[in-house]
Amino acid sequence: MLTGMGIVFLFLVMLIGAVKLMAYWVANFFPEELPATTAIPTPAPVSNGVTPAVTAAITAAVHQHRAK
Repeated sequence: MLTGMGIVFLFLVMLIGAVKLMAYWVANFFPEELPATTAIPTPAPVSNGVTPAVTAAITAAVHQHRAK
């Protein structure tokens, strides 16, 4: 039983080492090229797209429903 657990432990250690080695190789041979961003991002509009008239209609409908 101890031998089997030792073999599994060794396999997992070697697997972790192989994954780290491949990550190192990929990072060195294929560096990530970030796109150049020169545009200034515009701020998002504060409004949620609901006009005051729609808000008033929804409020009136809720009040009417609760009055029943």
